[in-house]
Parts: sequence; C-alpha cells; structure tokens
Amino acid sequence: MTESVTIAWVVEGHGDVAALPLLVRRVANECYGCYNLLVPKPHRVPRTQMVTGDFLRRAVTMQSMRITERGGVLVVADADDDCPVELARTLAEFAGGEVVVAVANREFEGWFLAGIESLREHRAVKDDAVYVEDPDAKRAAKEELTRLMHEPYNEPLHQPAFASLMSVEEASRRSRSFRHFVGAVGRLINGPESSG
Repeated sequence: MTESVTIAWVVEGHGDVAALPLLVRRVANECYGCYNLLVPKPHRVPRTQMVTGDFLRRAVTMQSMRITERGGVLVVADADDDCPVELARTLAEFAGGEVVVAVANREFEGWFLAGIESLREHRAVKDDAVYVEDPDAKRAAKEELTRLMHEPYNEPLHQPAFASLMSVEEASRRSRSFRHFVGAVGRLINGPESSG
C-alpha cells in the first residue's frame, strides 16, 4: 500500500495519548502491512465527558478534519463495569458521523495482561510474569500488573513502553477486546469491508 492512511484518535486517559499511537502503528504494520500511516496527536476526552453532552462529538469533528483521503477517526475507551458492546454503541451515537469505536474490556491494561509474557524483557516486569485468567474479565488490571512487576505500575511511564513491546499476536490470541481493536484499525485502513 503506497497511499497514506490517517488514523485520528479520541482517547480517555493521559497514558493513552502516548501509548495508543505506538500500538496502532504496530498493528497497522504487523497485521495489515500498512507502513504509510499518519497518526496525529490524540484528542483526550475524559470518560465522564465522553458519555455526557456533546464533548465527544466536538472532539470527533475536530479530529475528522485531519483526515485527508484514507482513514478515519478511532474512539478508544475502557468499559470498566459497563457492557463493552453497549458502551461502544453509545459512544458511536454520541460521536456522530463516521467513526470506529474500540472498547477495552474492562481496562486498557487488560491488554497488557493478555501479552504479559512478551513484556518480560522490560526491566520493570518480573522474569516469570504470567497471567492465566481471562484478561478481559479483570477489573483491577493495573493492580494485577503491579503484582507482576518489580515496581508499581505507572500509567504515563509504563503504558507507552509496554505498547511498544507487547506481542500483538499474543494479546490478540488471549483478549477478545484486543482482537476487536485490531479489527477496528483494519476497518480504518482497508475500509468497512475489512473484518477483524
């Protein structure tokens, strides 16, 4: 693919602003062979504002102005205790226009639990770190990550580093919500006919 693709973002967390562009580039490269990817700085909208009023719609409108020819806007949020399917539907309605929504069930950090063995090479992660339970079912994923680390998990510090190291293949195999994220990136790269 020689034509450039732009994926603009709306995210909820501070760590997401740095980590998600790294992760989407890796997914684009490794899963879709897309190397001409433009990733503008994400627009952060706190969760409380995402689900109320027109904050999300305004953010999506601003980000959609960054799309040139191919691509689109991706909204990423944590489900927390909400149903991820219902939350994705709600966010899509609030956003208006053409967007793709990917919801981490339950937390973004659950994706790191899904790929924890590939994170062992990071100095902060224990050499024997393993997580055998369903990473999408863990509500306190940050606390679980801390248990598997030599130091407390710090979102702004560790999220970008882990996004750079985590095995996309391993996380996709173990986390349904991460597979949905990978598919969402594919739909923006290849158009709505793309599956994932």
